Amino acid sequence: MLGFPRAHGLTFGNNAFTFVWECGLTVVLANYYTGDSSMGVRGKHQSAILAAAAVCLLALDVTGAPSHGLSYYGDLKYPADFPHLDYVNPDAPKGGTLTYPIGGKFDSLNPFLRKGSIPSGMGLGDSIVYDRLMYKSADEPSSYYGNLVESVDLAQDYSQVTFTLRREARWHDGEPITARDVVFTFNRIKEFGAPALLNSYRQIVAVKELGPHKVSFSFLRSRSAKEAQTIAGMLVIPEHYWRDRPFDQTTLEIPVGSGPYRIVEMEPGQKIVYQRVPDYWGSNLPVNRGRYNFEQITYEYFRDPTVIHEAHKSGAVDVVIEQVSKNWALLYDFDEVKQGLFNKDLIKVERPYGINQGLTFNLRKEKFKDIRVREALSLAYNFEWSNRVLYHDFYRRNVSFFDGTDMASFGVPSEDELGLLRPFKGQVPERVFSGSFEPATGEAFGYPRQDLLRALALFEEAGWVVRDHRMVNAETGEPFTVELLMVAAALVRTMIPFRAALDRLGIESRIQLTEASLYRHRLGQFDFEMTTAFWRSSFQPGVILRTFFSSATADTKFTYNIAGIKDPVVDALIAKVITARSRPELITAATALDRVLLWNFYAIPGYVPAGTRFAYWDRFKRPKAVARYSAGFPHTWWEDTVKTERLRELKSAMRTTRRDREE
Repeated sequence: MLGFPRAHGLTFGNNAFTFVWECGLTVVLANYYTGDSSMGVRGKHQSAILAAAAVCLLALDVTGAPSHGLSYYGDLKYPADFPHLDYVNPDAPKGGTLTYPIGGKFDSLNPFLRKGSIPSGMGLGDSIVYDRLMYKSADEPSSYYGNLVESVDLAQDYSQVTFTLRREARWHDGEPITARDVVFTFNRIKEFGAPALLNSYRQIVAVKELGPHKVSFSFLRSRSAKEAQTIAGMLVIPEHYWRDRPFDQTTLEIPVGSGPYRIVEMEPGQKIVYQRVPDYWGSNLPVNRGRYNFEQITYEYFRDPTVIHEAHKSGAVDVVIEQVSKNWALLYDFDEVKQGLFNKDLIKVERPYGINQGLTFNLRKEKFKDIRVREALSLAYNFEWSNRVLYHDFYRRNVSFFDGTDMASFGVPSEDELGLLRPFKGQVPERVFSGSFEPATGEAFGYPRQDLLRALALFEEAGWVVRDHRMVNAETGEPFTVELLMVAAALVRTMIPFRAALDRLGIESRIQLTEASLYRHRLGQFDFEMTTAFWRSSFQPGVILRTFFSSATADTKFTYNIAGIKDPVVDALIAKVITARSRPELITAATALDRVLLWNFYAIPGYVPAGTRFAYWDRFKRPKAVARYSAGFPHTWWEDTVKTERLRELKSAMRTTRRDREE
């Protein structure tokens, strides 16, 4: 296998180094020696070397065999001639409408920036307006199949990937989709994209248009297919539309897309309507058959969850994914439910939750830098009481940064894990090497007295004591206070037992509830103390771990590393995860990383549900087979016209009966 391009020749003379690369390229670094005792390569020289290496990568023949798909370990489920995905109904009828409620608002249609709130259907993860290069299968851990792409060539050493585009691919205005559009998209993202997106693409050192329908990306120090898969999921935008438009600004101008839907109506912040494109170029692709069945999809935006429920009862919206267990248990008792006109389905799929509904700290604040303080605060979190009183025993405790996967740590470390961890002895908590991490078990009734006594002892060790019923710094007398920054009103009540426990510890706390845009701004500017933690994992974690947990992203504004984790051990273990060459090697590295993150108490693990709670009017159907990792809503569901007509007639009859009773 070929690796990073090698320099065949290296000469020094006239205060300059001359590199001759194996591809024949010559690079001269003038004024290299500065006359002092240092011979280190300056930043500009490093850039020149990397640029030369990138050119060589594009010139060298390092490609593998063309394939219809891209799997992390090469084990694709579907063959090249597969007719459709197993979790769809390929004969699902097209037509009908779907109205779905969303909490909050939106103010931009540009999903690539950190600025603005994007509506559902336009996001990086759920776009139905822009097509992406490849589609990620929902019944495999990490496999991608051609969408805009007809075939993909991944170099044997993972240093380069080449995509061949489908010649039939078209924008909604009829223009062909070409390699130039792909290069243009990537360059725009690199210049103006959100920091988290840029971090995902950090290993890409070059992109090159090889022809009208062929484009290649070259990677620096790639050790797996993860970088290729990251770029395979990229949405592509039209160069001819965006060329003369500012890309670094939010916009509500309806764009030219290429996907199965286009925007036909919009009330900024309130409603957006997508219409199925009748001549969508990709409708018969194997990855699309049986998907995108609704003729029209409408997302209605609401500020108040109570209004959403009333709109749902009245039929103004069709489906709700119920997020509040209390609502699921108590609110769906109206007449239409009793008459069988309304369905409640709990759909269970395998899901990599990671840290879900937990709490995390702003480690940039001095008081949270002490691990004893973080552990003490975690002891005040009484999940058992909350689950009984608030959640109707619907949840289980979150136990890992890789919860829901085979990478979640449990028990004591294996010998392979210890082999990775021993070099860091003295840099990580000693319990990493011998203990099994388990979140504190609270009390379903009353309060966890023993946990709170242990918390007080930890605070005292860290220099905080209780005086006159207040937790204060033993030396300065400064009170220990906590602000909990929240974005959803439903989360406020979940903090009741936590705040009660803090009060018993002498800690003054308050909840600051903000609307979504201000919440994102405060997080992005590091203007918070504690907040809700959602670090989504995956079955094949890779460079996204750097975005979440690496030192390189800790001080980047609007980063996903909201806690500000700066830990060289975490950085080293992330590198081990990314460079793993087999599933067992990946599991070992990830479980070792999980232990380090958990025992440092960077987050207070929250809770995870038993499944996804769907409440909907009985006029829809969905495939009998559910994908292993996704419920398939809304794009594998479809409208049943017979059920829709029956529902209309019965609801009309019920309204007539109600009027007769009132009269």
